[in-house]
Amino acid sequence: MEKKVEILAYHGWGFDASFWDAWKELLPTDIVFKTANRGYFDKAFHPRFEADTKFRVVFLHSFGLHWCNSGILSKADVMVIFNGFGDFLPDAENLKTVAERGLEGMIDQFPKKPQQVLDRFYGSAFAPNSTGRVPSGSPNKVPLYEDLQALRSSRFPMIDLDFGSTMIALDGDRDKVLLQPRGADIIAPHYWTKHSKVFEGVGHALPITKTQDCWSYLCSLIPIFERYENNR
Repeated sequence: MEKKVEILAYHGWGFDASFWDAWKELLPTDIVFKTANRGYFDKAFHPRFEADTKFRVVFLHSFGLHWCNSGILSKADVMVIFNGFGDFLPDAENLKTVAERGLEGMIDQFPKKPQQVLDRFYGSAFAPNSTGRVPSGSPNKVPLYEDLQALRSSRFPMIDLDFGSTMIALDGDRDKVLLQPRGADIIAPHYWTKHSKVFEGVGHALPITKTQDCWSYLCSLIPIFERYENNR
């Protein structure tokens, strides 16, 4: 009998648990898949690994890396970071200026026109695709605005990556939110097994615009994923 595999998935800013719906449809049914919710559109939800789980995986998209509890990360056998960042503002001065101007514009406009700010963000997140799945319902302005402001100084402490888990960083080369792939830099200090890949022609919403490609790549790296896939 195969080991019990469980995946906890954390979405980024402006999204909700429905961000991962395509993965629910794609993954083998024997893999337990739980989606966390930050509370941007409905009630917050923070899943936990079950006691009898033998292989623990965490999916982290963008800001999801920052709001996932460190206790969850420390238990993971595999961390998959999609379009991740340590500091939201890039180091390169020319890119930092562009990112800072865009962020401050969003912070300034959000209290007055939250839906307009979200719609523009979705356009950037899904680019170069024209559209994608977005949350339904009315936005909860407080957590959205607080996290948006937090991006000014939010920093993921690299020391928190010093767990014994395998680190996998996946990025798109046309990310209009981060402006450049950051994954390889995030996992560079990690002493254990690590892999990174940049997908061509893909933007910030990589895990939902190239779901099958991401899963195929993960199966090529993680034998237990491949076995589950082959045993459907």
